[in-house]
Amino acid sequence: MNTKSHKSNSLAEISTIFGMTLLLTLFGVFVYFMWTANKKSSEIKEQLSLDILFHESVDESIVRMMEKKLISMEGIVKKALFVSKDDAQQIMLKHVGKDAFEILDGVNPLPSSIHVNLSADYVNPDSASSFALKVLKGNEHIISEVSYNESQFLEIGTVFKNFEFIMLFIAAVLLIIAILLIYNTIRLAVFSKRFMIRTMQLVGAKSYFIRKPFIIRAFYQGLISSLLAVIFLLSLWYSFTYINPNIITELSSDNTVLNQEIFDFSLLASGILLTGILISIISTYFALNKFIWVKSEKLY
Repeated sequence: MNTKSHKSNSLAEISTIFGMTLLLTLFGVFVYFMWTANKKSSEIKEQLSLDILFHESVDESIVRMMEKKLISMEGIVKKALFVSKDDAQQIMLKHVGKDAFEILDGVNPLPSSIHVNLSADYVNPDSASSFALKVLKGNEHIISEVSYNESQFLEIGTVFKNFEFIMLFIAAVLLIIAILLIYNTIRLAVFSKRFMIRTMQLVGAKSYFIRKPFIIRAFYQGLISSLLAVIFLLSLWYSFTYINPNIITELSSDNTVLNQEIFDFSLLASGILLTGILISIISTYFALNKFIWVKSEKLY
């Protein structure tokens, strides 16, 4: 009888750990996907640019000073690149050909400029307009115009804002579903031990004494499930990089990208460990309450 009971308890624990591992793995995959998508959206946003155009008479050294000032605006400016009159002419020649400049008898009407890419958080019409006014204020004597495509800023800001909202909503729904499924799995495991809980109460055991072994077991179940989920995620990541070797090439060629990837995965793994342990302990606590305070006739 004891052997049967022991086997039954072992199977219940294994099924609980397996169920939690599966759910935490799926949740981790979705969070990693959302994280990666958010980074890609930031990269796309930061490709949008503004052009600060200077008056014809402005000396190049002044433009260079403005470039350094813009580069120092960390958090707002992602990149600032000085474009001389000659560089602007070469760029224009690639797009319109030499005929356009022959009409002007070789005169270069293009001004010196600074090509600016804003940080992802500032890629929206309001921030772009605010940045343009900030740059122009007090510099009207050297800057003729701050040019950018307002409709592009508006469109890309709206698209990614809606995308982020949808992803957060799905993540919240998925987390709630995972919590409910884990809770029901643990509740079934506790249900199989309801008579043992009642026996402990009959011999005078207090509620905290009854909870203690269950909570400790829940901690270890959450820890084991989380560790297994992290191992599965690592396996999936290696499988994905095996299918896409370009990722390994990119990571190995840039230590900054590699370190950032390791840091991101470490944060994800820590989050899964913490989530798994907390969900397991909290679910066990509330599942125990039902059977600690239930009347004897309802145990059957």
